[in-house]
Amino acid sequence: MYKQRDFSAYISDTIAFFKIYWKNFFGNYIVITGGILALLSLFYFFLFRDLFTALFNTSNRGIGYDIGYYFTDNPLLFMSLLVVAIVLTIFFSILSTAYPVVYLKMTEETDRADFSASEIFERIKKFFPKIIRFALFSLITFLPLITVATVLASVLVILVVGVFVLILLMPAVSVWIMQTFYAYLLNDISFTDAMRQGWKILFSKKFWHIIGSAAVIYILLNIAQSVVTLIPYMIIFFSVLSSGNGALSASLGVYMSVLYIVALILSYIMSNILMVNQGMVYYSTLEQVNHTQALSEIDLIGQNVE
Repeated sequence: MYKQRDFSAYISDTIAFFKIYWKNFFGNYIVITGGILALLSLFYFFLFRDLFTALFNTSNRGIGYDIGYYFTDNPLLFMSLLVVAIVLTIFFSILSTAYPVVYLKMTEETDRADFSASEIFERIKKFFPKIIRFALFSLITFLPLITVATVLASVLVILVVGVFVLILLMPAVSVWIMQTFYAYLLNDISFTDAMRQGWKILFSKKFWHIIGSAAVIYILLNIAQSVVTLIPYMIIFFSVLSSGNGALSASLGVYMSVLYIVALILSYIMSNILMVNQGMVYYSTLEQVNHTQALSEIDLIGQNVE
């Protein structure tokens, strides 16, 4: 973990990590989060199945369904499913985001590659109060800041500089939030101190290396996800259009919902790769400041002399 890195090392070490740990990492991830993810997927399936079916159903003499009626005809069912889905999404997102942070910490402490799901879950449980606080604090700090920055960048689009600001905004904000999360979860510091530490890591001398590696990982993950979901979507969509009298089939809503669930599951699983990449950034920063690896090697030399 403790190693000074540049742009290529951030990416290569992320890949190297998963070459070693991928089976144990993702196996335990599915064991720990699989039940909640399955429940979340089920709620989203029923929610979007009816929504997409209503949207694409044109069996009434080719006249499309007014989507506004979907909400007014089923207000209790729709709101109940939506509330449950939102609560489950928030809870699962917190658990899913904490998983790679805790896994890297356990790897750093033990240098093992064979953790059990119960070991990881017990560690996550200890961090859970801090995870909840981080989520609540983020709503009143990061969310307003991101909103203001997005609005300002959108206004500046009329100038050339605004385009570059928008391009940099998403990876920069993502890195800041993830580094703050690492700092807050793994250290006995306040949330504001963690934000300052995350900011310092982001705007360190390796700013472009950090932003560049995060952007590359993000783009690669989105390409992989698009290949998995976009091609089946296009096949289903055109097959439905070419069948019958040209009217959109109500079954398209079911297909769309399934693809949405697949995309949701893939996004959660693949987000672990980005979080591990940011873990490499975090531990690399600690090495630059504390020279942990160098001190460890000195200790080993002393032991060998003895």
